[in-house]
Amino acid sequence: MERTVEKARANPHWSFSALNTYLNVCSLKFYFQYIEHAPPERTGSCFAFGRAFHAALSAQAYMAKVGQSLSEKEGNDLFADFFSAEVKAVENLVYKPKETYDSLLETGFRMLRETVLAWQDYYTIREVAQCFSIEVPGLDMPLIGEFDCVVTDGKDTCIVDWKTSASKWPGEKADKDLQATIYTYAYKQMNGILPLFRFDVVTKTKTPSVENHYTRRNEEDFVRFEFLANKVQEAVQKGVFLPAETSFSCADCAYANRCKKFHRKGV
Repeated sequence: MERTVEKARANPHWSFSALNTYLNVCSLKFYFQYIEHAPPERTGSCFAFGRAFHAALSAQAYMAKVGQSLSEKEGNDLFADFFSAEVKAVENLVYKPKETYDSLLETGFRMLRETVLAWQDYYTIREVAQCFSIEVPGLDMPLIGEFDCVVTDGKDTCIVDWKTSASKWPGEKADKDLQATIYTYAYKQMNGILPLFRFDVVTKTKTPSVENHYTRRNEEDFVRFEFLANKVQEAVQKGVFLPAETSFSCADCAYANRCKKFHRKGV
């Protein structure tokens, strides 16, 4: 069954990923991906892996919401099915050195085991994979996204976002992350409640770790977000797309060859 968020994304919209790509990754990559809709020259295996891991955790969360739990085998089987489907759907998939389909399966199984052992939301889940679509003052398209999980302890409502990572996050990362700002902004607009936000970061290491990074946002953060979002839209409308020559994402960029030639043909 097609998820609600996928149906919503079929129409023109803004998203955290699009805004973050322009602001924090590379505005030229934004052009290739969101304006030109260019087919990727290569896609890192981490994207298929991350989507499959999210899907497996969503299944676990759905079960927890109704007071049940998947067995380890059931969770692993689901992850294997999701990962297989993602790999088959991706064009020009590439693996990192010493990485294979089978090795990533085993990594996913270890990560799921540790995540379930550390799971703290069995009795507090309110929503799983909840789509949102909101209006941001000044933007000409809705802002669409999906909350991985929404939990409450009777006092605080908290948005939970699951992340896979090659290494542990530095302590200050969550407080600077644009996603937490956008998602708490959206939840407050929809529900009139300012939620807490938590990143659950699971490392793709031989011995996976699971860390919870809590963060909050305030009205000043939201004013700043609206300003930045409108500036991105203004720059896009004016055709301002430039390469971030030293971006962290250059090594695995799906548009590396296009980037090398863009200054000759223009965009």
